[in-house]
Amino acid sequence: MRKSAITVFLILFLTGVPAIAAPKQSASTDYRRANKLFSDAEYSEAVTLYEQVLAAPPEGVPFSELYIRIGDSHFWLGNFRKALNAYRHALRDQKRSERAETQYWIGYCCFLLGRDAEAVTELLKIPELYPDSGMWISTAYYVAAQASERLGWKDRAVEYYRKAGGSGKSAQGRHARWRAERLK
Repeated sequence: MRKSAITVFLILFLTGVPAIAAPKQSASTDYRRANKLFSDAEYSEAVTLYEQVLAAPPEGVPFSELYIRIGDSHFWLGNFRKALNAYRHALRDQKRSERAETQYWIGYCCFLLGRDAEAVTELLKIPELYPDSGMWISTAYYVAAQASERLGWKDRAVEYYRKAGGSGKSAQGRHARWRAERLK
């Protein structure tokens, strides 16, 4: 009896080590499969795998990256509410250098959902909180202007289009300035 208990213990101990390592391996495999599904535009299947991987992410994969992928998958599926929720989760765990882009997608999802006042608020966080984020600033101003225009906030829309236009040297800048002039 004692000998069989020791044998069972040794078997469990010796086979338990690989079993403990298996979930990490499985999470890595699932994560790679989810990325492949995403790149193949199989977003429904990808989001399911990404959500499974959230329970025990592979080493070196931050939660924010998983939430971004979940958000992107939902975005491409047209599930903007779910995308918005995922992007908000991602923002909590991200490095500061990654937040401006995520903040933009939060604002843009609000815009697509017709939540224009919320979109303006979220988009204006980009120039305020991330002043060195380059093109995300002008893009945020442009969408904030569109949302303001839909709300009937003509003066704000003109202001944001002008800010989006910058010096007006690029085609986008000229277009934003043209929209500002059109609203005057």
